[in-house]
Amino acid sequence: MARPPLPIGAWGKISRKEVEPGIWRAMARFRDFDGKTRQVERRVPGKNGAAAERALVAELLDRANSVGADVTRESRLSAIVPLWWAEQDDKNLADRTRDRYTDVVDNHIIPGVGNLRMREATVPAMDRFLKTLGTSSGKATAKHAKSILSGILGLAVRHGALDSNPLRDVSPVRTASKAVRALTVDEARALRAGLQIWQEGKNAAGRARPQDLLDVIDVMLATGCRIGEAMALRWSDIDLASTPATATINGTVIFAKGQGLKWQAHPKSEGSRLTYSLPAFARDMLFRRSTEVVRNPYDVVFPSAAGTLRDPSNYRKQWNKAREDLGFTWVTPHTFRKSVGTILANSSGIDAAAAQLGHSSTAITSRHYVERSLAAPDHAEILQAFGATGDG
Repeated sequence: MARPPLPIGAWGKISRKEVEPGIWRAMARFRDFDGKTRQVERRVPGKNGAAAERALVAELLDRANSVGADVTRESRLSAIVPLWWAEQDDKNLADRTRDRYTDVVDNHIIPGVGNLRMREATVPAMDRFLKTLGTSSGKATAKHAKSILSGILGLAVRHGALDSNPLRDVSPVRTASKAVRALTVDEARALRAGLQIWQEGKNAAGRARPQDLLDVIDVMLATGCRIGEAMALRWSDIDLASTPATATINGTVIFAKGQGLKWQAHPKSEGSRLTYSLPAFARDMLFRRSTEVVRNPYDVVFPSAAGTLRDPSNYRKQWNKAREDLGFTWVTPHTFRKSVGTILANSSGIDAAAAQLGHSSTAITSRHYVERSLAAPDHAEILQAFGATGDG
């Protein structure tokens, strides 16, 4: 009769044998995570094989832990978080994403449900936690926590500690969605003209205003890139000699905890690493800057006044003052990205807009980056058929 298979992560009887003078082998059958049973052995010098057996047991325990024997229904959620973090380390997370994960895990998930055992991580428990978190810390935080918890408990499912992921059945965390508002062509022209004049003036203290707010905006209007990506644009990323001129988004400027402002060697998403053909107004602006601006050690096109990386947050503060004076108080740096998405969707289709913005799905573009038109398509001639008279 065939022997019944060992459970996953279990091993059979250990045997010892002296294979050479003073060299002992300990061996046992072990059933791996792929369901295959293998012979595992360790050879160690010794008098009677005890050391070889101890080495084998240590190896078998390590292999058993690697297939989930350390995650059970009695494991606390907080004990699984390090395993989840180990999986994230393989994903090359952006620094800001990692900081956000850390904040939500350390300040909300661990204090809120970290002491629950896996058998206690039920749909009602998770639903109650997320609703409470949404009330106390905001729906956006609750939505982020739900995503992270789904990953943590999904890991528990893969290790056999849960039969299914309870996050699949909790109530959706609904956040209020704002209608997309983008600049029309006429508004963009008026804003650019007004900003050009505004930059030439002085502030209330008689000091010169920032001279390059418009230049940064022109890069965003020419590409659809984000403000951090515009600040990270380097002269080495630009080819003004080609026809048309091009600019490649290769990174972004972020503020990382413990590190300060840094140039991140990839944009927000891998899909955003794109080479853009530049319209003439952006090409001409960059050519002018290439002859006027003093180069800096970072090679960025838009450095700070001190020649260092420029903080996107500082740019936003400067822009907030300008927009108040110009009467465009609703316009943020992200509005320019939405304006690019809207004009391309209306002229070339949603696929073209999604490709320009580096989105993996047109649904993202349509929902968050294209202003909805309130005018229905002109089908008056077709619909006239309902009101036609006579036999025709």
